[in-house]
Amino acid sequence: MTQINLPFQVGQIVEVKSFINGYRGAWFRCKITEITNENGELRYKLKYLDFPGEEIDNALVFETPEGGTKSQLMVRPTYPPHYHESEDLNLKGETEPLVVVHESWKVGDLVDWWRDKCYWSGEIVALQGKQLCQIELLPKPEGEGDVYRGLKKNLRPRLDWSVEDGWKVPSTVDGEKCAKLVKPKNEDEEMEDVPETGEEQTKEDTQQVQGDEGLRLNIMESDSIEAAVLDIEELIVRLGWLKAKLDPDLGEGAKSCWKYEDHRPSSSGK
Repeated sequence: MTQINLPFQVGQIVEVKSFINGYRGAWFRCKITEITNENGELRYKLKYLDFPGEEIDNALVFETPEGGTKSQLMVRPTYPPHYHESEDLNLKGETEPLVVVHESWKVGDLVDWWRDKCYWSGEIVALQGKQLCQIELLPKPEGEGDVYRGLKKNLRPRLDWSVEDGWKVPSTVDGEKCAKLVKPKNEDEEMEDVPETGEEQTKEDTQQVQGDEGLRLNIMESDSIEAAVLDIEELIVRLGWLKAKLDPDLGEGAKSCWKYEDHRPSSSGK
């Protein structure tokens, strides 16, 4: 992979990962000041924003950790804004995805922890009251592998990023995720959700009744008799509504050629 199909440019603010001993697995905020290709190796010259006294770093864009076998992309875009579900989100004007944290932090959540002016990737292994928790950093050679005590307010959900898929929320071994990505709709998509005429509204509603996505059955959530009865009642109401849409001249007192038949499958199952 070369710079041609990487989205990063000179002057862009990015996050850069380190494999230096003592900082393995940590993400730093940097600004790209120059892009070079030295002996076939793509390098970015980086200014560390939270370490103004540091010299410009001539860093490899692809690097293999010591003791590892797989080369990794060391640069990614700036982390998206993140909120908790209880916060009131104003998505107007947003074009990038937002990260929404599910309720409160819990043991097993994959997180980044802000400490020493960088973010360390790890996992919550214990909770200590309302404000503190224990974080185990990524194991070597990906990270430092130690356990630390930190403030919950200094956590953010751990995310993965790739050129092909963009931002993704990784799952734990049990398939759990501590957050979700919310992608705001653009203006064109919002206009498509609002039909301009009654005819278009009727067409959209009919498609919802006919499509699987528009028909959510109670028996999908419960196998009780009450759930099945509710589904039958709702379907009868939908049929009546659909008849009125298909035949608008059918008055309330008029008779319809539609009738409900109790279809029972044959004993052969066909």
